[in-house]
Amino acid sequence: MGGYWRHILDVDRKHLAGLDHLRALAIILVFLCHYRAYERPGWVNEIGLFGWSGVDLFFVLSGYLIGNQLMRQLNTGSIHFGEFYVNRALRIFPAYFLVVFLYFTFPIIRERDGIAPLWQFLTFTQNFDLDFGNEGTFSHAWSLAIEEQFYLLLPLTLSLLAGSRIWRQGLWVFLGILVLGLLVRSVLWLQVMQPFYDNAITENRFVAYNKWIYYPTYNRLDGLVVGVAIASAMNYRPRWQAWQAKHGNLLLVVGLLLLAVSYFLFRGDRLTFWPTVIGYPLLSVAYGVLVFAALSPSCILYRTRWKVSALIAALSYGIYLCHKFLNHLLQQPLDAMGLEKDGNMRVLICGMVSVLGALLLNMVVEYPFMKWRTRLNKRRA
Repeated sequence: MGGYWRHILDVDRKHLAGLDHLRALAIILVFLCHYRAYERPGWVNEIGLFGWSGVDLFFVLSGYLIGNQLMRQLNTGSIHFGEFYVNRALRIFPAYFLVVFLYFTFPIIRERDGIAPLWQFLTFTQNFDLDFGNEGTFSHAWSLAIEEQFYLLLPLTLSLLAGSRIWRQGLWVFLGILVLGLLVRSVLWLQVMQPFYDNAITENRFVAYNKWIYYPTYNRLDGLVVGVAIASAMNYRPRWQAWQAKHGNLLLVVGLLLLAVSYFLFRGDRLTFWPTVIGYPLLSVAYGVLVFAALSPSCILYRTRWKVSALIAALSYGIYLCHKFLNHLLQQPLDAMGLEKDGNMRVLICGMVSVLGALLLNMVVEYPFMKWRTRLNKRRA
């Protein structure tokens, strides 16, 4: 067990504590957002209204971590495609497919009545044509589908662009992708959402927005692109990195200010035009600046290590997978215990059970496959 806890808390390796704090923040935001499906305290509702943005923080983190890994390989030669894809599969597939199996084998755990077809979960295409109104069970897997598509395409894209003129214009490429996303969302909003507002139709407005704008990959590249841009800066912009290393706390303040602007932009009806068009890139840049700050040795996030955030960060994937069905299963037992439906204790218990469920998932499924992955990588070396 000692080896397991050293693994889960990463005590034997150089560790970026700042990223742990942000990853822990991301999963807490997502948890509180989804807990709004039940009666809840006022503070949960207030934070949870912006909790969906935790997914955007996850996207920025993934963009940086995967982009940095691949760029380091390019700097020493070429991308090792087989090793990369095997490593990603061993990290993501076992726990994910177990949860998919549970959802389709034991309908009692489903938090909503409907669920997307099995083939979409198996092919990581569930984020396309997803009808939240009728397929709400395990609907949050839409973000995992986007990340898998990203893992598939980014190595190929970087390998094709490496050494080309386009590669040397990386900043403009990143900005171009952000602008393209802005234009696509603008067109889709005018086509899909404008009639709802012109005719004051509220029924199915949220479902249509999610299906055509919020879930599709081509509308949600902002965070991933910002993360890859950070990786590019850390690998190919030594002057930027030198400045960042000295001004981590300034970046932290700027990131928080941008996040506050994003919060107030989305605070009203986030389905309207301007939040849809400019809100997502602004939010991604805000979280990107926070990630950039967290990578700086001068930043308080980097220098402050906390085992609680390290633990939550290590279990964040498992929490993301299982928290919805665990919250659903807990409601009747907590009712029988007489706990207030909108009480803090109820939220705390659900949160703790989600952590314990993720810990069990990590011990039984994720950790053995991580050990196997480590052995395979050692053999290759």
